Amino acid sequence: MAGPTENPTAIRRPARRVLLVGWDAADWRIIDPLLEAGRMPHLASFLDTGIRGNIASLQPMLSPILWTSIATGKHGDAHQILGFAEPDGDSGRVRPVTSTSRRCQALWNILSRRGLRSVVLNWFASHPAEHINGVIVSDRFARPTGAFNEPWKPVPGSIWPQSWEEDLNSLRLHPSRITREQVSHFVPEVDTVNPTRDPKGRKLVSMLARCASIHAAATALIVEEEWDFFGIYLEEIDRFGHEFMEYRPPRMPHVDEQDFARYRHVIDGIYTFHDMMLGRLIELAGDDTTIIIASDHGFHSDDLRPEGSASTEQRPVAWHRPYGMLAIRGPHVRQGENVYGASLLDLAPTILAMLGQPVPRDMPGSPLLQVFDVSVDVESTDTLEDGGSPHDAPESEDDPWVVREMMVQLADLGYVEDDKMGSVVKDRRRNLAQIYHATGRTLLALREFEAMLEEDPDDRGARMAAGNCLLTLGRLDECEAMLAPLLEGEEAAPFAAHYRGMIAFRRGDDEGALAYLRQAEAASGPNAALLTQIGQVYLRREHWDDAERAYMRALELDPDHAAALNGLGVVYRSRGRLEAAVLAHMRSVALLHHQADAHQNLGIALMELGRLPWAIRAFRTSLKINPGNAAAHRCLALIFEKGIERPLLAERHRRRAEAIVAARRAGRVEVAEEDAAVDDTDFETAGDGGVS
Repeated sequence: MAGPTENPTAIRRPARRVLLVGWDAADWRIIDPLLEAGRMPHLASFLDTGIRGNIASLQPMLSPILWTSIATGKHGDAHQILGFAEPDGDSGRVRPVTSTSRRCQALWNILSRRGLRSVVLNWFASHPAEHINGVIVSDRFARPTGAFNEPWKPVPGSIWPQSWEEDLNSLRLHPSRITREQVSHFVPEVDTVNPTRDPKGRKLVSMLARCASIHAAATALIVEEEWDFFGIYLEEIDRFGHEFMEYRPPRMPHVDEQDFARYRHVIDGIYTFHDMMLGRLIELAGDDTTIIIASDHGFHSDDLRPEGSASTEQRPVAWHRPYGMLAIRGPHVRQGENVYGASLLDLAPTILAMLGQPVPRDMPGSPLLQVFDVSVDVESTDTLEDGGSPHDAPESEDDPWVVREMMVQLADLGYVEDDKMGSVVKDRRRNLAQIYHATGRTLLALREFEAMLEEDPDDRGARMAAGNCLLTLGRLDECEAMLAPLLEGEEAAPFAAHYRGMIAFRRGDDEGALAYLRQAEAASGPNAALLTQIGQVYLRREHWDDAERAYMRALELDPDHAAALNGLGVVYRSRGRLEAAVLAHMRSVALLHHQADAHQNLGIALMELGRLPWAIRAFRTSLKINPGNAAAHRCLALIFEKGIERPLLAERHRRRAEAIVAARRAGRVEVAEEDAAVDDTDFETAGDGGVS
C-alpha cells in the first residue's frame, strides 16, 4: 500500500460525510431551461455554491449495470450485475437482479469493513438488504405486494437492521393515497386522468407512490441515523421518461393530439418534484455535508428523440443519451465552476478520497481531485477486496408479487423479452460482450458474440455486434461475410450503405466510402454520427473545408458529439489554428474522457504549441486508455529526444512503439497492448516543471 503524498498542506479527509443522490437519467438539457425559468430553485441554490458538469456513461446503458458500477467503481464484467434479471439457480426460474449476485464490494461494504457507517436506500440490485454497519433499504422496499386496489404487506428482507422495519414500513405509500391535487402537478387537466381505467394514469400514481415512499424513508433515516455515507437512488426520472417523454413538446408525429395536451407537462413535473425532494434532503443533511447529485445517463428530449414510443418499441436504450449530469457541493468544494471529463467510474474513488479512505488501483476510475479548492492527500492500494464475501447479504425468499410486478415492468419497457431462462441468459451474455467491446477487449467480445451465433444463427443483434468487432479489428473480409445476411433487401438499404461505407473507409477506398455514406444520408436523413464519419473521410483526404462542413453540421444536430469535436480540432490544427484545435479537443475529452485518439490529438496540438509538459500529460492519458497506441509512444519519444532531453525515456518509448507494431503485424493484439503498458514512473522521472 502506498502512503499519502508528501504535502504538509494537504487535507486527508476533505468531507465529514457524503450524501450521494442518484437521479436516474437526469439530463442538463431538460434541467437548464427549468433553472432559467426559476422552477428548480433548490438545485439553482445548490449550484451557486457548488460545481457542475457532464458525466460520461458506460456501455451498455442499462441502469442495474451502471448503478452497480457507480457503487463498486468497477465495470460490469467485474461486478457481474449484467442486466435487469438473472437466473435463480434454486428454482430454475428467473428473477430481478439481487445483491447476492454481486461479485465485488460496493462502497457500503468497503466502508463498513473500515469502521464507517452507511445508509443506502433503493439502490439497484440491493435486495435482500445487506447486513452492513448502518442501514439498507432495498430496491424492493416500495414495490407492490398485491393488486392495485388491495392493501400491500411489507416486503420481507427489504430492510436492515430489523429494528427499523416497523417505522419504515409505516412510511410506504399506497397509490390510492396519491391525491388529485398531487397528480395535478404533472397533469393540470387532472379530471382527464382515471387511474383505475387509464394505464398511463395508473403507472403515474404508482410511480409517484413508490418515489414518495423512498423519500419518506430517506428523511427519517438522514436525521435519526449516524452516518458517514448516505446513498439514495431514485429511478422515476427515467421511468417517467420512458412513459411520457414522447408527449413532451414539440409533439412527435405519432402522438395523438389529445394525449399530447394531457401529458405534455409530465416530464417537467417530475423534475420539479425531484427539486422539491432535493431541497428537503439538503436541509436535513446540513451545510457540513458534501452532497453529490449524479445520473447514470441522459435522456433524449428534443429532435434527437427516436421515432415511436420509448416504452413500446422494444428499444428503450435508444432514448438514452451518453452524458448524465453531475453536481457537487460542500466544504472544500470549488464554487461556481465546471467539472470536466468525469465518468461514472470516477464516483466511487472520489467518495473514498472524500472520506479519507485509500483508493484501490483495481478501480479503473480516478478521484475527481479537480472539484476541491484544497490539495487532498489520497492514499492508494492495490485492492480493497479482502478475499471474503463480496457482499453482506443473507439469502432471502422472493415475494412472488414483487418478482412478478418487476418482471412485467421490465417486459413492458422492452428490457427483457420474456421471463424464460434462455432469454435472460442470452441478454446477460450480450451485455457482457458489449462491456468487453466498449472497454477495448474486442477479441473477448467477438468470442461471446460468435458463441451466441452458434446457438442461434438468426440472432441479428449478435451478428451485427460481431460485424462491428471484426470491423474494429480490421478483419474486413470476415466483417463483410458476417454482415452479408443483414445487408440484403430494400429495408436494409440505409444500414447496408452505412456499413459498406465504413468498410470501404477501412480499406482506404475514400471515393467508395463517400459514395456509400452519402447514399446512407440520402436514404435515412442526416444524423450526427453519419456526418462525423463523412468528415473522417474528408479529413484523411485533407479536404479541410469539406471536413469542417461535415463536422459543423454534425454539431448543429448534436452539440455534444465528442467525435465531431475531436475531428474539428484536427481540421483547425491542419490550418495552423492551434489554440482553436486545443479548445476543440478539450471540449471533446471533457464530454467523453475515455477517447484515446482525442487525447492523442490534444497532445499533438499542445506539442506544436510548445506546451510540452501539457502535451506529455495528454499522451500519458491516451496511453492509459489505450496502452497499444504506438503513435502516442512515438510522440513521447520525440518530446523526450528533442524537447525535454531525456534520452533514456525517448529510447524506451521508441522501443515500445516498435514492439506494438511488431506484435500487431504478427496478429498478437492483446500481447501488444499488454507489452505496451505504461508505468507512471516513466513520467515521474521526467522531472518537475509541470510534467509529473
